[in-house]
Amino acid sequence: MGEVSVDPRAVFGERRRRDALERSRLGRRGPSLVSRRAGRYARHRLAREPGAEIALDATVRAAAARGGRTKPIHVEPADLRRKVRQHRAPLAAVFVVDNSYSLAAESMLERVKGMALELLEDGTHRGDRVALVAFRGGLPEATVALPLTRSVARARRRLEQVPLSGRTPLPDALRRARLVLWRERYRHPNALPLVVAITDGAPTVPLRAGGDPLADTLFQARELARARVRVVVADAAAPGSPEALRGHARAIAEAARGTHVPLRELAPDLLAELLEERA
Repeated sequence: MGEVSVDPRAVFGERRRRDALERSRLGRRGPSLVSRRAGRYARHRLAREPGAEIALDATVRAAAARGGRTKPIHVEPADLRRKVRQHRAPLAAVFVVDNSYSLAAESMLERVKGMALELLEDGTHRGDRVALVAFRGGLPEATVALPLTRSVARARRRLEQVPLSGRTPLPDALRRARLVLWRERYRHPNALPLVVAITDGAPTVPLRAGGDPLADTLFQARELARARVRVVVADAAAPGSPEALRGHARAIAEAARGTHVPLRELAPDLLAELLEERA
C-alpha cells in the first residue's frame, strides 16, 4: 500500500452537530449506538467534529478509493471516518397497571410491584428507571403513582401505596405514560422508552364525556406508536371473560405496533428478549 499522509485540517475542521441517533450514556437493555469511547466498534461515519475517534481502516479505504491504486494515498478531510460504537441503552419503563376492582386485581398489583423492583435492582447501576401509572380511586382519570426513578427504596415505598380503583380510565393512563416518556426523552435523549400495559383491555372511562372508551384507548395506543415507544400489552383477561371483552388487549397491542402476551408469561427476561428483537 502506498504512503499515507493526513491533512491536519481534516482533524481540526469545522465543528458540527453530532448525529442525534447516537446516545451519550451507556445502558444494558437494547443495542444502541453511543458517542462515548466505550463498547464494540460497530460501524463508521463521516468525521465532522474535532476530537472524533478516527476509524483508520475506513479512512484509508475512502482515501484509496478516491485516489486509485497507482497513486500514493493522501487523506483529505472528506476521507476521514470516525468510529461508532455499540452498547446498551438505559431503559425508561412505564408500567400501566389496571388496578380496578376484580378478582385478580390484588395479585396483578403484586406481580407488577415485584417486576418493577426486579428491573430496578437488576439495572439501576446502568441507568435503568421505572415508573407506574395507575387508576386513582373512583376518579375518571389516571395518576402517576411512581415517577421515573432509579431508587429501589423509593419505588418500594410508593408501590406499596397503590390502592384498588372502581373505574378504568385506560385511555388517560396511556396518555400519561406517553407524557412521562416524552419528558424523559427531552431530558435524557439516550433513554430507551418502554410502556408495559397490564390490563384486560376493558376501559370504562373515555377521555371526554360522551366518548368511546375503547376508541380513545386505541387512539392513545396509536399515539404511542407514532412517538416510537415500545409497547408490551400483558393480557389480564380471565379465561371466562365475556366474549365482548376478548381480544381488546390484542387490539391495543396491534394499534401500538407492540407485543401482546398473556399476563402469566410476563417477566423481566421476556421484556429483555422483546427489546432485543425490536432493537
